[in-house]
Amino acid sequence: MSNTVESFDNSNLDELSFTQGKRRSFNKPVTFMVSFVAVIWSAYQLYTVWLGSPDALIHRSVHLTFALTLVYILVPPSKKLMESKVFLAIDLIGVLASLAVGVYLFNNADALYNRVGLPILSDYIFGFIAIILVLEATRRVLGIALPIVAILLLLYALTGEHFPEVFAHPGNDLSDITSYLFLSLDGIYGVALGVSATLLVVFILLAYFLMASGAGKFFMDLSTALIGRVRGGPAKMAVISSGFFGSITGSPTANVVSTGAITIPLMKKLGYKPAFAGAVEAAASTGGQFMPPIMGATAFIMADTLGIPYSEVIIAALLPAILYYIALLIMVDLEAAKHNLMGLSKKELPPLVKVIKEGWFHGLPLILLLYLLLVVGYSPALSAFYAIGLLVVINLLNKKNRLSIKQYLLVLKQGAIGTMEIALACACAGIVIGSFSLTGLGPKLSTILLSLSNGNLFLLLLLTMIASIIMGMALPTIVSYMVLSVLVAPTLIEMGVTPIAAHMFVIFFGVMSYVTPPVAFAAYAGAALSGANPMKTSVISFRLAICSFILPFMFVYNPELLMEGSGINLVLAIISAIAGTVAISIAAQGYMYSSLKVWKRILLFAVGIMLVDSNYLTDIVSYLVFACVIAFEYQKSKKKHQLDPSINESIH
Repeated sequence: MSNTVESFDNSNLDELSFTQGKRRSFNKPVTFMVSFVAVIWSAYQLYTVWLGSPDALIHRSVHLTFALTLVYILVPPSKKLMESKVFLAIDLIGVLASLAVGVYLFNNADALYNRVGLPILSDYIFGFIAIILVLEATRRVLGIALPIVAILLLLYALTGEHFPEVFAHPGNDLSDITSYLFLSLDGIYGVALGVSATLLVVFILLAYFLMASGAGKFFMDLSTALIGRVRGGPAKMAVISSGFFGSITGSPTANVVSTGAITIPLMKKLGYKPAFAGAVEAAASTGGQFMPPIMGATAFIMADTLGIPYSEVIIAALLPAILYYIALLIMVDLEAAKHNLMGLSKKELPPLVKVIKEGWFHGLPLILLLYLLLVVGYSPALSAFYAIGLLVVINLLNKKNRLSIKQYLLVLKQGAIGTMEIALACACAGIVIGSFSLTGLGPKLSTILLSLSNGNLFLLLLLTMIASIIMGMALPTIVSYMVLSVLVAPTLIEMGVTPIAAHMFVIFFGVMSYVTPPVAFAAYAGAALSGANPMKTSVISFRLAICSFILPFMFVYNPELLMEGSGINLVLAIISAIAGTVAISIAAQGYMYSSLKVWKRILLFAVGIMLVDSNYLTDIVSYLVFACVIAFEYQKSKKKHQLDPSINESIH
């Protein structure tokens, strides 16, 4: 049996989970019971995808009940209280309360629909318990940021009449809040939790099955065999593989700790500094969130929100995502050139023919997934279900990497544990979105942004960028998008931005919070693996991802970059975007054939900015300036080499 299967244990699968290292450990009987609950949950989710889910409120309440139960059993209030038996006893009360809320909703679903707006005493009690359970469980798995926002919005809903006129609203009583957030499908059990219950869980399980079956190792070996030998090969391998897996996992942080466990040590071995190695992995994993075809499952939600085919979303996202990774590869290459870092030796490379021959079949489930989505037109959840089914069949036929029944059960268990964190994020996001809707704060926010921008689109984009980064902090990709698509994107559309460009704009910046100091969780995860200073790593990751702060402005001003046009305008827009991306990448890295002086970096950065709003005059000037800088640096490097042939210039 291969090393993939032999090394396949809890630690391998835990890499895709936010709460890795924060969970309680139990004796075997309790561990078995927890594992049984987790496996049953995953089996239930797959069953409902295959045969259809029950009533929406019941299905979502069952989903959340499983998530709450596992959180209060596995995740203590803090690391310091990991071994506290007192708090374990208190958490068992949380488990019983979670079950009670789930049973109450299950038994009263039909009556609850009729009581929206007219809750009875038991609705108040269970609604209050549900909100407290969700807020505390979310804090445990995702930190304090999202629960604090939810609490502030709840207080705002209760006391709206006391706020300044621009924010004031008549105020809501407990009846309104209970009805909206607990009894209806607009709060905790709203669209966000529905996405988790019907879609995200299947893709999380697909990611775990891919890792377990050896597909992850195959794609890593394939990228190593293809580019491992080129200059800075391991770093480029990290960029490509992390972009691929980041698109599937839906979490930059989870992707960093999974693929980064392999790529970061390789980069350090080659000679990259620890902080740079961690930053490369963080930036690459973050970019996977807007890389088609899955985009961390955001593509499906965006298609549904905009009312357009899924294929249009991935076509629109393709070029910006490619440009982002071109920029990242350029900066990685320039860093290797600066420090004369060659690729891996031939002995360290897996033979390409052998890799393809022994693992080509690992790509079949993903091909099937895309075929069912794009050609047959199946739902995303059902397409992922069939992809998992094909993956299992292939694994059973593969003698070298065949998983045991115990290992299949382990995949289901860890898939559930990975889902519990997303489910809680979605439930808490439901409180946020529901509060915005209940208080009318959404339209007020749009009015404020429009007023502050004074009708200037560029200023509005800057304000929206800041708002998206702040509101996207620490949120899973899909939750970040759902919040921003409701609260921020409509303002851009009202200002004349095309709907697809507005939604792509907010998801880009919502995701960028993962590499934007001071709350750069993907960078911090990369620093933990590389042994570097977290803040230094986050600053470098921000620099590596700098093009992602320019690209959204480009496709807002030039919708052709989202394939919203054709002909000569499309070609010119693409050329401008590529040139701008390359110029900004070189400026950010500060190196071409040799280190660049500050004024040249500023000049190149200005070239990139000028190419944001593409027009013939600025484009021609930008191209000329860019060409002059390149020519000057090339000639300077050539003369330097002629004077001292022993110098190993990067150009050679």
